[in-house]
Amino acid sequence: YEMLQALYDYKDTSSERTLDFKMNDEFFIYRDVADKKSWCLVINDTGDLGYVPYNYVKTIYVKDTHVLNFLDKCLSTVQQKLDVNDNCSAKYKLYESLLRRQKKFKQKLSYNTLDTPIECKTVDKGNQSEVYDKILDETKNSIGVSNKSKEITIPDVYEVVQQVRINVRNHTGLSYNFSQVAVSVVIQYLSDLVDESAKSSLNGIREIIDAFPPTSATLPVECLENTKDGKCMQQLLEYLTAVKEDSQQRSWQIFDDHVQIEDCLIQLTSILDIRKNADPMVINHILKIDQYTSIDSLLEYYQMELRWVIKKQLLNIFSELCKLNFVVVEIIINSILPMELARDIQNNKDDLSKQVILAEFLTLILSVGETLPISCFEYMNVDFVTKILSDIEDNELKSPNDEKKTECMINLLLSYNLQFSKIESNTTLKGLAQRNNAKVLTENLLILFNTEKDPVQVLKLKKKPKNSVEKMLNDILADSKTAKLFYVNDIEVLIDIIIRQLLNIPSEEKARTSYLELCKNVIFNTEYLDGRHKLSDLNNCLQEILADDSSCTKDQDVCIIKEIYLKYPELLK
Repeated sequence: YEMLQALYDYKDTSSERTLDFKMNDEFFIYRDVADKKSWCLVINDTGDLGYVPYNYVKTIYVKDTHVLNFLDKCLSTVQQKLDVNDNCSAKYKLYESLLRRQKKFKQKLSYNTLDTPIECKTVDKGNQSEVYDKILDETKNSIGVSNKSKEITIPDVYEVVQQVRINVRNHTGLSYNFSQVAVSVVIQYLSDLVDESAKSSLNGIREIIDAFPPTSATLPVECLENTKDGKCMQQLLEYLTAVKEDSQQRSWQIFDDHVQIEDCLIQLTSILDIRKNADPMVINHILKIDQYTSIDSLLEYYQMELRWVIKKQLLNIFSELCKLNFVVVEIIINSILPMELARDIQNNKDDLSKQVILAEFLTLILSVGETLPISCFEYMNVDFVTKILSDIEDNELKSPNDEKKTECMINLLLSYNLQFSKIESNTTLKGLAQRNNAKVLTENLLILFNTEKDPVQVLKLKKKPKNSVEKMLNDILADSKTAKLFYVNDIEVLIDIIIRQLLNIPSEEKARTSYLELCKNVIFNTEYLDGRHKLSDLNNCLQEILADDSSCTKDQDVCIIKEIYLKYPELLK
């Protein structure tokens, strides 16, 4: 198997995405590149993921056992750094990826062992031959060669594991994913303590657990519907539907039912909480049973309900459902809810906590970049943008709550701006053009841009929208009217970041094109060329990109650079 080994020491303080290393350090290749000229994404023996330059390393060929030992060490280190309350972080995703790769190598080693002929009788110890034959027979039984023992099926394991995992979850507070890992680890250690006949069964169970979640083809629907969470979720949704249809109680209240309704909503939120309890397969199946009509019922109930304490809990439920199933996001986007949220944000000027909750959920929905129905823009118009900008710029920041509101409104504006693909019809820019300054917004954009963070990208999407921070900067700087909102010092900081990124981004990454587009807008629409801050460094970056033949976006990149030089030929001198 190919790994990499360091030829020299290397240290780079300019980027967090590269790894420092010493000579002879080894790396597991996480993602390779074909040309082997620039950078390679690797993992070092402490479980850190990052890029190393190819001209500082060499390829070495090692045995599978060596790779497995390396991965074991990585996993041990990464596991110590994990946050048990966060199963969506990059560190957790890396941990899951390493687990899959470790499993693949273990399977490869076990297959190689089974394929190797074992000549037990040639060993001097006669009794050992019988033991080997016995173990081999039991191994064959465990993989289905013999039908003497009962075959372990996924449905059998699923029901047992669900109960064990629920107990682990309740007693430890671990998330759904971490409780699954805990059960798997316990079974692994149990298999080392029992005799061979039981070990094969435990190993079979563990293999099924590690392959979770099973597909609908391998798991009968009864297993999903009969789980504790499945049954409870169905009952809670039925109760909420009945509440929604009880028009008499809403119009002429016989008793105060908000406590019962709120308890029901809290229970449902707990089941859906992806950080702790949620089993995505169970939840998605329950939603599909009635073809998502339960989502429509909850949306109708939100519109009918007047009590904020209940509407707030409904928004929590919608938020958790969106994180679990993108179909729910699409249903909400095409409903009247986004328009209602926009209207409430504008009307509830004094209730700070309510504004924050409304803004956070609307940000979540808009963050996917899906086009809203045209009716939504009756409320999400220039006045809407003006209100958001006023909350950002005119907030006195007297308390942490004020800072939270500013952060939420910036995120809302970033996600809202994803709606517009053309500058001339961009409502965000129309609102910004009416202002003489946007100091708070521009400062925060530069901070986010420098740290390479996109604060609105919370959902796991197959097709990711554009980076909202990069898009906002590019949109503002694409028009000279809004570009003037950036001060001279802001532009110089922006140029510093662009130069650093153009130097550090590997040529095979598409992100480089976005930085070049931003560079062009700075040169074209600001007074940058009056001060010419680090112009020679910027020029050198552009020349290097023109000479680079390995870029996957070379045509786009060259087109942008030539456009710059065509308008300002003196930059070539």
